[in-house]
Amino acid sequence: MAARQHTLLVVDDEVDVLESLRHLFHRQYRVLTAGSGREAVELLQRNEVHLILSDQRMPGMTGDVFLGHARRLQPDAIRMLFTGYADIQAVINAVNEGYIFRYILKPWDAVELEGIVRQAAEQYELIAERNRLITELQAAKANLERANQELTEAGQLKSAFIEVASHEFNTPITLLLGLSELLRLLDPLRATQERELIERISASARQLAKLVANTLTLMRKDDFRRTLQRRPVDLGSILREVAEKVLPFVHARKLRFTVDLADDLGTFEIDPEKIADVIVNLLTNAIKFTPDEGEIALMARLDGPDAAVIRVTDRGIGVEPKALAQFFQPFFTQFNPSHHSSGDFGFNKRGLGLGLSIVKQFVELHGGVVSAESTVGGGTEVAIKLPRHPLMPQDGQACPPESELAAPPREVG
Repeated sequence: MAARQHTLLVVDDEVDVLESLRHLFHRQYRVLTAGSGREAVELLQRNEVHLILSDQRMPGMTGDVFLGHARRLQPDAIRMLFTGYADIQAVINAVNEGYIFRYILKPWDAVELEGIVRQAAEQYELIAERNRLITELQAAKANLERANQELTEAGQLKSAFIEVASHEFNTPITLLLGLSELLRLLDPLRATQERELIERISASARQLAKLVANTLTLMRKDDFRRTLQRRPVDLGSILREVAEKVLPFVHARKLRFTVDLADDLGTFEIDPEKIADVIVNLLTNAIKFTPDEGEIALMARLDGPDAAVIRVTDRGIGVEPKALAQFFQPFFTQFNPSHHSSGDFGFNKRGLGLGLSIVKQFVELHGGVVSAESTVGGGTEVAIKLPRHPLMPQDGQACPPESELAAPPREVG
């Protein structure tokens, strides 16, 4: 941007002084001249002025009085006073009323006066830049307040939607499950084909209930912090209970399931239900993406005295490197419509892709970190590093995850 040409207003009742100063400054500045304070006020009312150089002793209106008017008319202009008299009271008045930048005694030195006016111009630019920054800051503040208000309103709308959606989705699902169970109980001796149809209706309703629950859980992720219920629990016991829960599906797929938990894991201050959900989701994925008669494993070891690393490994189809970058994003499925299914544990059948996102949310809520490694055709390993104690004293507050897992990946034999 080109440098500004400043406008300099010179006020003096002596014509020779005005002409001399106009000649001195006309190359660097746009120079306006006035022979009296009243004339100068009229010029200020019609022109934007950046610098003002006024004599003190003038008929009708003295310099200090004029500069007081100038401050009210154009407060950002830099004001200077020169006088041929040692009139200290005039200087005091000019300082108090006119907020002058400098005062100069007559007769002036031309080089010195040019330097003073140049400094005044620099001062004006500093003030102008400050005012510009203040304006931008105020605009940014207003935009931020408006954005915060919109976020608040959006959050309220989201909460209301979740509550309505939860009711509207779960009510018909509950009825469907209840009615299918009633049909089964009304005639236990139904024909095989009818029993299979009723079971398929019931299974589909249960699957729909799970998808709705996962979706609403993900939408409520901002509320996870308030619902975290830590208590001291034996980590090994939690992991063994989860392993037992998935055994029927492991057996149905004829998988080899290795559970290798260190005996010294001990007590962790965690929300056991959420950690159990994490491991169930990971084992479910391992089962689904491992061919029949394949291998999966659940392992846990201490990583120092105050953390454990839990690993869920499979020898399944693996994930491509590009897809691995979105592994924990909502709705990640490495989606192929030919593989989508309502079933939970059929080989290579995919749901909505919410489980891994919930895993990440729950682990980070505990102050932990989760990562994944995978090889196409060679399987996938998901590792969780979980701290033994909360990293923040307040219960229910999220903790920043550690930057990386300290322990290297372990191979499953």
